[in-house]
Formats: sequence, structure tokens, C-alpha cells
Amino acid sequence: MSLLLEKLWAGQSREVSGAPSTSERLFQILGDVAPGFLWIVDTAGRFLYANRTWEEYTGSDLDQLNTLGWEQFNHPDELEAVRAKWSEAIEQGGSFEMELRYRRHDGEYRWMLARVVPLRDSEGEIQNWVGTSVDIDDLKRTQAELSRSQRDLGDFFETASIGLQWLGPDGTILRVNQAELDLLGYTRDDFVGRNIREFHDDRGAIEDILRRLTLGEVLHNYPARLRRKDGSIKHVMIDSSAFFDDGQFRHTRCFTRDVSGERQAQETSARLAAIVTSSTDAIIGKTLDGVITSWNAGAERIFGYTEKEMVGQPIYRLIPEEYHDAERVLLAQVGRGEVVDVSEVERVTKDGGRIHISISVSPIHDSQDRVIGASSIKRDVTERKQAAETLRQSQERLQLALKAARMGTWRWDVSSNVLSWDEGLEGLYDLAPGEKVTRYEQFIERVHQDDRAFVESSVARALHAGGLDYEFRIVLPNGRVRWLADQGHVGRDQAGNLLYMTGVCLDVTDRKHAEERLRQAQRMESVGQLAGGIAHEANNMMSVVLGCADYVLQRSDLSEPVRQDVAQIWKAAKRTAGVTQQLLAFSRRQVLQPQVLDLNATVRGLEPILTRTLGESSGLRMHLSPTLGRVRADPGQLEQVLINLTLNARDAMQDGGRLTIETMNVVLDPRYVAAKPVETLKPGEYAALIVTDTGHGMDRDTLGRVFEPFFTTKSVGQGTGLGLSTVYGIVKQSGGFIWAYSEPGLGTTFKLYFPLVPTIDEVFDAPEATPPANPDEVVLIAEDEPMVRGIMARTLRDSGYGVLEAADGKEALEILEARGGDVSLIVADVVMPGLGGREMAAQLAQRWPRVSVLFTSGYTGLDVVRRGLMEEGREFIQKPLAPEALIRKVRQMVDERVPGP
Repeated sequence: MSLLLEKLWAGQSREVSGAPSTSERLFQILGDVAPGFLWIVDTAGRFLYANRTWEEYTGSDLDQLNTLGWEQFNHPDELEAVRAKWSEAIEQGGSFEMELRYRRHDGEYRWMLARVVPLRDSEGEIQNWVGTSVDIDDLKRTQAELSRSQRDLGDFFETASIGLQWLGPDGTILRVNQAELDLLGYTRDDFVGRNIREFHDDRGAIEDILRRLTLGEVLHNYPARLRRKDGSIKHVMIDSSAFFDDGQFRHTRCFTRDVSGERQAQETSARLAAIVTSSTDAIIGKTLDGVITSWNAGAERIFGYTEKEMVGQPIYRLIPEEYHDAERVLLAQVGRGEVVDVSEVERVTKDGGRIHISISVSPIHDSQDRVIGASSIKRDVTERKQAAETLRQSQERLQLALKAARMGTWRWDVSSNVLSWDEGLEGLYDLAPGEKVTRYEQFIERVHQDDRAFVESSVARALHAGGLDYEFRIVLPNGRVRWLADQGHVGRDQAGNLLYMTGVCLDVTDRKHAEERLRQAQRMESVGQLAGGIAHEANNMMSVVLGCADYVLQRSDLSEPVRQDVAQIWKAAKRTAGVTQQLLAFSRRQVLQPQVLDLNATVRGLEPILTRTLGESSGLRMHLSPTLGRVRADPGQLEQVLINLTLNARDAMQDGGRLTIETMNVVLDPRYVAAKPVETLKPGEYAALIVTDTGHGMDRDTLGRVFEPFFTTKSVGQGTGLGLSTVYGIVKQSGGFIWAYSEPGLGTTFKLYFPLVPTIDEVFDAPEATPPANPDEVVLIAEDEPMVRGIMARTLRDSGYGVLEAADGKEALEILEARGGDVSLIVADVVMPGLGGREMAAQLAQRWPRVSVLFTSGYTGLDVVRRGLMEEGREFIQKPLAPEALIRKVRQMVDERVPGP
């Protein structure tokens, strides 16, 4: 591609006048048909070409691109990464590739896969750079659900009511569900890994099954006998198919259906048929008044009465009272010479039980053809009715299972091109009532345009190979995209001629989305780990910079310009240290630090950020009480609260609006507190922070769930559902509470209440001077970074301490051994090559338990404990180390040390 562009661009560049050259036309055509962005920029950073797709996507032409600059079209969060990629490519003269977001003309950012390569002249010098970008936004979203769907599929496998198992080519049991284990009475450990041949009572049957599956056959209702753990035999029907990968038989998928009960019912039905053949049905004679005149052995068998007990008795003895009138109507019909067949009626047996029988009643004529009685043949159909009910329930459960699993079945008569879908599949495609898909072409029309070629080639291969197993996208009538997994097989006649294809489809959209969410979570976790590592290293270096700057500023012989320069270095280092704290917070490794603060000052300080967050279409107003009291909270957390509420307001005001932030002192009396459903709420004085937007508002149901974690009204991929739940958690952790008020179309108000702290003097006394040390108080510093170790040693020596230095834990222990453990304190980094701080402290506790250890690290104390680098509760000071803080902490621990030899 790069070589083609070089030639076409060179040809275009040589054209100076007249009609467009062939190269120019080809270049233009190539740009127009490219599936994404195509642009060329010179080495000075000026764009020479941007294709039509760029203009249609961004709404900006080449001149606007050069005027505004490419940064205007990239997502702000990725500008630094993009610049870094460009710098690296320019420096090394190579190409690069990355995923990033471009802003569309309507303001939406979409993910793109961008590739940039250099265009060189004949001497190998870079003349221009060419870039392409392909839209991958839908792919990233749809793959987010993959992991969840895989879990759902696994749950369906395990909880299915029918036995399921996967077998290897040699019959080894690879996977089994609980229904199969319950059927045979085994535990999973007893079953998985063994050969299926061990459980078949008919060795020939299982060998035939494995042989046919190896040949690619699909088995339906294959009868078999399985041996349970207790030795009993279960009669089953097996449905099975083989899974092939690259032509290799990988495993089989077997469905085992227990038909022992059905087999017993079939045997009973067979016995009943034999009885019917030998006239063992109940054959009863009776008068037209219903008096029994004859009673055969079949009647005795069915009803339990002997002939002696029933002859001369009324037939109504066998009929439930509610059916007596119906029997009189039947006898009247027979008296008129009619033959009456009743497929099913209820009758009463001798033991009081009720049975279902079918009846055929014929008139009995005398020699003069007068009707003098009735002859009825009664057949017990109770078991048949029960079997039919069992079948109905089984079919109902199957339909419910298919519906719950979002599955549907299909069949395609290949020769006639007649396609039939069941209701489940019609539901997956969201067909309108009465709408049918009866042709293969109608199916293809509903397949996503990007997947049609893949689907058609997969079907073509299946027609020859005999199996279908693939996933593809469909487009629903409302324009939404749904992922389906399709499995099917080909049916042929005995001569091998193709007859039909049939299969089953499963909605795997949730699984695809879960896969994408998992990948996104893994990427964010990696970024967090990287951020924490960077902050750790930066804290080490800032310890040196801050320490050295402090020492320089303490000198009295500095000229004022030099002092100002050093002061700027100190301020920059402190600011860098602040940035590392933000990195640690991003990576969830920051220790919360609540302090007394001015809520108004925090709001005013964030005003520029909040204004930019809202965007140009919305305005920000502030009404801050000049007499607002002080509150205790973590400043970083409080800033996060304001930013999250502003982001929420921005999303609610898509067409613009106004965000108002107010503060005021309020007093909550006992009556007001009692009316609120907050257990921890107490009467008293509070600082109120009120944030109101003019957005679309919320209904009552949404308002009731607004603080739930992961609850969001945004579409998939546009929100995590953690913004307002984070606000709720921060406010609660700060001892306050929050309420939300909203009506559809009238905007939303969030009221945050923080307890006021007692009034304090604004002028703080300077901390007491740290008592000086003496050289007899010896501090051993174990730190592998020489510059950090040096600044720590200098700080403590200047404070009067005797100082010993070690590059790691092993050297520190050697120094202690040489001094007989005679040191006042050890200051040790938790992470050092060889022997780290924790391992050194463990050995120290056994040899010299009175010697205390002050741990240091560029990570926070919380993170150090989580990593297992330090035991919880140990003394710790975080880098960067301010000299005065180190001196105070060392003085404190030296004064608290346990005396002893």
C-alpha cells in the first residue's frame, strides 16, 4: 500500500497543469473507495490531502483541518499518547499503529484503528506521511459482552434438565452437567476423565456410536442402556453430533434423555393391546334403564368388581354422580338405535379411584329388531391420558427452555429453497406478527452487510462438509444489531443426495458485549498498574529534588535571583509530587487524607474545569455564601464529587442549559431529621452544597435507583453506572449525606450536606521546633537509590544524628552485626534488590527486637500493605520525603524506642 501511494503521489506531484493525470485520478479514486480515513501530511505538519470519508465524518475539509489542527479532532484523553507516537515515528523514521477516538461532526467520539507510515523519495528520505483510520467502535462495543455470554452458556449447560456430556474422540469424558451425574448417580470427580465405554451396558452400541460420530454423522434418538453407580440399568435415548476443527474430530456433544419411564409406559401399552386382542376389554351388557346384565373378565380387571358383585346392579355405580345425566342421555340415544362412541369419560373403580376410559356403546336388538338393551366396550385409557399429559408438559418445558435460552430452530429444504423458522427464531429476528421468512434470500437480507459474504461461504462449505457452526450479526427492523450463534447439519437420502439443512440459533449478543467489557477492564487495569509504577519512581526522584532545594534555600549567601530560581525548582517539584498523588489515586493506591477546608474555595478553584466540562452550549452560575462554615473532607474526593455531578448534568443537558452551584449554612432540627429515612443523620449545623441542572430530569423509578452501583440509563459502552454511586460513597465517608430531587422535563437538584467543624483560628501556630539530636543517636539508612540515600543521610546528619548507610537489607544487617545491634533506628526502603525491607525487619526482630524500623516507599502505605511488602500497622513515611517531615518522624521514633542493651 505504501509503495502504491508513493508512486501515485509522485505522479500527482509532477502534474503541474491541464487535465488531471492518470496518477492523480487513481489517487483520488483510491482515497474515495478507502473504507476509512486516508490523509497525507508533509514533514512540516501541513496536511496535503484528506479523503472524502474524512470530510463526511468530521464535517471539515482540508483547509479547515490545517487551520484548526489535527488535535481538534482527537479525544483530549489521547492527545499525549498520539503526540508521543508521532515523536517516536519521526525520530526513528518508522510507522506506527494505535487505537484512538476521533470526533464526528455531531460531537460523538468513535474508536478508530489508525496506521501511519512514511513516504520516502528515491534516496530514502521521508517526504510525507500517510495515515489511514478504520472505524472499530461497533466491534469494541459488541465484543464487550462475550465473557458474560460465555458464562451464561456455561450456566445453561450446567443447569439444563437433560443430561449433557462432551466426549473426546477416544470416548474420554471431557465435560458433564449435573443432570447427567444425577441420572447415573456419580459425582463429577468419579465421572469426568473416565471412558464412556465403562458406563454402557451394550459395548456394541457405544462402539457403533463412536464410529458413526467419527464419520461425521449426527445421531438422533439412539437407544442405549447405561449402568448406574448402584448397578441398575437406565434406558436412554442419545442425541449426539461431532465437532470438527480443521477437519479433525475434536469432541462430541451428547444429549442423554432418560426414557425408562416411557419404556415402562410402552410396555404397559403393549400388554393392554394384547388384552384387547383377547377380548379383555370391559365388555358390559345393560338394559336401557342401566341395569347390568353381563360382566366379563376385562370388566373385572378394569373396575375391580367380580361378575357376582355387579350383575343386577345399576351402571351408575361406576359413574361419578356429576355424569349421571350424561349417561341417561347416552342410553336414550342407544334406545333410538344409535351407536355412541365416547373417546374419554371418567369412571369410578371398586376402591373409589377414578379412571379414564373410552366407550363404544351399541344397541342390542331382539328378534323383532327392537332395542332391548345396550352393549358397551370400555377401555381403560388412564395411562394413555397420563402419557399424553407427560408429553404435553415435556413439550411445554422444551419451549420454555428454548425461549429462556433465546434460541430458535430452522429448516431449509435445499432443492425447493423453502425455509421455515419456529416462533423462537422469529422472535430473535423481531419479526412482526404474521411476518414470515420462507426463502433463503430473505434470510440473507437480514444478515449484517459486513457478514453476508462470510455467512454465504459458511453455508456453502456446510452443504459439502455436512456441518454448520458459526457466529454472525443480523440487523433488526429497528436498526439494532444482534449476534447469533448458528449450529446445523445437512440431511441426505440413502444415495447421498442433499435434501435439507436444519439447525438451531442462539442469541449471543450479551456474550459478545461481555467480551468487550472484559477487554476494556483488562486495559484499564494495565493502565492503573503503569500509573502506580510511574508514581513510585517519580516519588523517589522528587525526594532528592525537594531535599536538595531545601538545603540550597537554607543558605544565606544566595543572591536573590538564584534564590528565586531554586524556589521555582522547589515549587515545580512539589507540583510534580502532587501529580504522582493523582496517579496513585487513579490506580486506587492513594490513602484518603481528610482535612478542614473551605468549601467555597474548593468550588471556586474548580470553576475553570467545570466550565470546560460543561461545554460551550451550557453555562455555569455560582451563588456561594460568604459566611459558609468549614467542613472536614478529602480535597481530592470533594473535587471528584463536583466533577462527577457536573458530568452528570452535562449528559442531562444535551441541547444546552444551565448548571447552578450554591452553598449555604443550614440547621437541621429534630423534626426534619426524623422525616428523613437516614439512620445516621443527626440534628445540627451543616454546610449545604446544592447542584441544580436544567436537563431532562428523571422519573420516580429512575430517581429511586440513581445511587445504585452500575445503574445507568445510558446506552451500552457510554457509561459505567459508577459516577453517582461514587459521589454517594464519598459524601457518606465524609460524614455527610446526599438527596436528589427531580421531575421529568424539570431538571435535577442534588443536595449535599457536610457537618460543620468547630470554628478554628485562621492563624495557626508554627509547629514546635524538633529537639536537636546528638551523634550518639545513630540512624542506619537502608536505601538502594544512591541519590535518595544521600539526601536522607545529609538531612539527618545536619540534624545532629550519627548516620550509617547501606545499599540493601543484607548490608544493613552486616553493619548491625558489626555494631552488636547498637543503633537508635533503621530507616529502610521496602523494595530493595537482594534483601528487601520486610525480610530485613523479620531477621532484625529475631536478633535485635528492640531496634525499630521506619519504612519508606514511593508507593503509599496502603499499597505497600496490599502488595505484601510491609505488615499492617508498621511505621511508614511516603516519598517524596520533605526534610522537616523526615526529621520529625525520626525524632518521634527515637524518643519512643524501647531502652535496653
